[in-house]
Amino acid sequence: MTALTLSSAGRKTLYRWQRAPLEDSLRALIPQWGDQPLSIISEDLDSNASFVNYVRHHRIIDPITGKTLECVEKSIRKLAFVGSQEARFHRAEGMLEGSAHFHHPTCLGVIETPWESLIFTAFVRGKPPRMHAIARQLAQGIAEQEQLSHDYLVAQPMQQAPLLWSMDFYRPWFLLRPRFNFERHLSHLEALGREDVCFAGLAQRLKSFTPMLRGMAKQARQSPRCISHMDYLRKNLFVVKNQLHVIDWSEAKVGRVGFDGGAYLGSLFRRKDMKVFIAAQAEFIETYRAVLSSKFDCDEALRNLHYIFLLTALYHSLRPETLAEYRERERMPLLLQKYEYLLTLL
Repeated sequence: MTALTLSSAGRKTLYRWQRAPLEDSLRALIPQWGDQPLSIISEDLDSNASFVNYVRHHRIIDPITGKTLECVEKSIRKLAFVGSQEARFHRAEGMLEGSAHFHHPTCLGVIETPWESLIFTAFVRGKPPRMHAIARQLAQGIAEQEQLSHDYLVAQPMQQAPLLWSMDFYRPWFLLRPRFNFERHLSHLEALGREDVCFAGLAQRLKSFTPMLRGMAKQARQSPRCISHMDYLRKNLFVVKNQLHVIDWSEAKVGRVGFDGGAYLGSLFRRKDMKVFIAAQAEFIETYRAVLSSKFDCDEALRNLHYIFLLTALYHSLRPETLAEYRERERMPLLLQKYEYLLTLL
């Protein structure tokens, strides 16, 4: 089988008052098919992202070549007729053109109706990587992505400003999300401290991160903008012929240089033991320092990385679901070790 391909010049956004049949949407995005009948086999894929109605994998017999082509259709419902940041990202065509370290599925197009965004991308079939084993590759890809997207954002005309403003990390609809507000979960750690003396007082000590993070946020806001994927999980990465493919831009934002590195390390901190995390963190930062574009201030980028890492790590280590999971697996000493590590960063 082959994946659907389309030159960047062929990408498009279509606007409709209502949803059309799948066959009509595909013909609109791939006009060379004309009115020829299409043979399509579809299956639903797992998705737990907010506002996603469904994700479907389509296998299509190309009526011209007879080959089996594959694509993914994602339906994202709109709130008050406002489209998702993922649809906005795909409409910003050419942002990551020339990327060598990351490969991205071709976007066939975006179909916008008042109630949903339909995003059609090529299907990627590959092997999910071990996340701690690709620290060096991710550092190279993220640094390149930051440079490409920063150059793109700087070069955009004024009419693009509203779209890019709406995607900016420093908008209330992003900052009010639970994972950027770890304090709301400190009460769960306080309750744990009353049950287990080993955790007593930790909640109050971790609360000291609040003023520190506010200061880091203020500094980060003034640093260079770039696109940030913000969701470096195993389900969103595939290795195909030794190439790293990145999918699922549902968490995409106009972030700041360093943000994606912090998101990756925060995710790794959440899932790995401390020995594995520290080794991967050292490898990532060493590589990131070496390959970061000279147009960025390395210290500033690493400070931003630290900021997003702390937001992510604090939130995920304090959630009641995390406490329950560590209890169930009898891994409370590891959780304590993670809290102690975070406190060394104050």
